[in-house]
Amino acid sequence: MERLSMILRSRLFILVILSLIHFNSSSQKIKPSISLNGYVKYLPAHMNYSFFESENNHLIHNRLNFKGYFGSNLSMGIEIRNRIFFGDVPTIQGDNGLIDMSYFIVREEKVAFNSMIDRLWVKYQYNKIELSVGRQRVNWGVNTIWNNNDLFNAYNFIDFDYIERPGSDVIRFIYTGDNLTSFEIVYMPNERNGYTLAGVYKLNSFGYDFQLLAANYFDDIVVGGGWAGNIKGAGFKGEVSYFIDKNQYKNSMSLSTSFDYSIKSGFYFLGSYLYNSNGQNESNFLSLININQNVLSPKNLMPSKHSYLLQVSKPISPPLNTSINILYGKGIKLLYISPSLTYDINSRLDASFIGQFFYLDNLGDFKNILKGYYLQLKYSF
Repeated sequence: MERLSMILRSRLFILVILSLIHFNSSSQKIKPSISLNGYVKYLPAHMNYSFFESENNHLIHNRLNFKGYFGSNLSMGIEIRNRIFFGDVPTIQGDNGLIDMSYFIVREEKVAFNSMIDRLWVKYQYNKIELSVGRQRVNWGVNTIWNNNDLFNAYNFIDFDYIERPGSDVIRFIYTGDNLTSFEIVYMPNERNGYTLAGVYKLNSFGYDFQLLAANYFDDIVVGGGWAGNIKGAGFKGEVSYFIDKNQYKNSMSLSTSFDYSIKSGFYFLGSYLYNSNGQNESNFLSLININQNVLSPKNLMPSKHSYLLQVSKPISPPLNTSINILYGKGIKLLYISPSLTYDINSRLDASFIGQFFYLDNLGDFKNILKGYYLQLKYSF
């Protein structure tokens, strides 16, 4: 009955949005404009664990992005994520939104076909005001790797297959002022955890972009902010959020900073640091599982108390690019190394080889616990 109720609510929600658009178009005799883009990816993978048997799986990932424009003020978006897994099918995350819009067309031991609407919104714009309702990406992050201010869509940067990031079911109001200032307020209900009501104010001063935020965030009151600028040609960004527990259990803080710099030879360097006051100081395999299963929030972006990341990339030739990410979680003694090689075959087709290697420090000896190898072919349209 609960599943049926979610399906009925999702269909009712879609019907309401389409009815509003139809009413606006009919009343103003507007001819709508529709656009479509997306991609198809094939991703075979081999994962070799030190504690479990190795796994081989294949993923066909299709994305469809529809956008409709109904005059100069009203627009809507529907974005659908279709995934077919076969082989050693991994655990597939469900839909945690207010409305369940994820459906398993096939769900067997060796094959699964999941379709999910991860964007569905209608937006009204007039002069400096913008109002949107529905599932959408609310990105308040400033920093490059870890976004402590991103209250609505915390994501796992190790998950390279989901570049769009998750969306949230919200009501969103934005006012854009003069001199690069803006104010935004977002309301997100949640049946299990209450609600979130958050506001952010953005401004530009002293050559930096700043933002200040405050929120009633489920069981916490949150205050924080972020900045983005440069120091002697190097990009300098950061974010901080302080969570005040309304139940008086434990307050916490999440902070990150980063520097990035490019040199004439084409090398790009990025260094980032994350502090998580809720982080662990013990090395365990569960930390790796938590990272891979997206068990995270802006209060807990990494399981370690102190995390450091170095990223280096260099184009070898116009179509060929190389990069490497090195991450170290000091508290849990986790080392993550991910090299990649990308080749742009043409304007629509590209290929990538990605490696992911995880190590845990056991009394000063780093032991490899997971080796992952991925080949990605992507066709965009």
